Amino acid sequence: MDPFKPGVHTHESFHDLKVSSDGLKGSTFTNCTFTQCQFHGMDFTGVNLTDCVFDHCEVTSPKLINTTIHGTTFKECKLLGADFTRCNSHLFTIAFSDCLIDTCNFSSLKLYRTPFHNCTIRETRFVSTILTEADFDRSEFSNTIFHQCNLQKANFHTARHYAIDPTANDIKGAKFSLPEAMSLLSGLGIELK
Repeated sequence: MDPFKPGVHTHESFHDLKVSSDGLKGSTFTNCTFTQCQFHGMDFTGVNLTDCVFDHCEVTSPKLINTTIHGTTFKECKLLGADFTRCNSHLFTIAFSDCLIDTCNFSSLKLYRTPFHNCTIRETRFVSTILTEADFDRSEFSNTIFHQCNLQKANFHTARHYAIDPTANDIKGAKFSLPEAMSLLSGLGIELK
């Protein structure tokens, strides 16, 4: 049986697949697990992912047009070039743990309480993103943009190398720690000695 036959998949596990096709358009996956799978240029247009887990997977330049992602977790995955802004924004809930998130776009999404635990987040865009109570525990940033974001009560306590301009983002009640929090002053145009 073709493991990716279009249609409805419930409580199924997929292992060690290398997929780069558009055969999934409109498919639904509920409570499914993807382990050590590679999705290169995969077309997820209209796909519904509910309560799924991606474990040790590589997702490169996926097409996420009108994709529904609800209650889905990425663990120890590489996500490269994923434009999540193309997803269905209703019920969009996602979680990341120990992931590489590289050149992705989360702009204008509502990511309330979203965990980004122990992730490396590089060259990624958060523009006009609602990240209220988001948790960036032990995450490390490189060339990642936060602009006009709601970061109220977000946790950056153990995060490193973030660049957040407090005049261009709402950081009320967000948690930071020294010495990393000194980077917040760079947006104020002052000089520390």
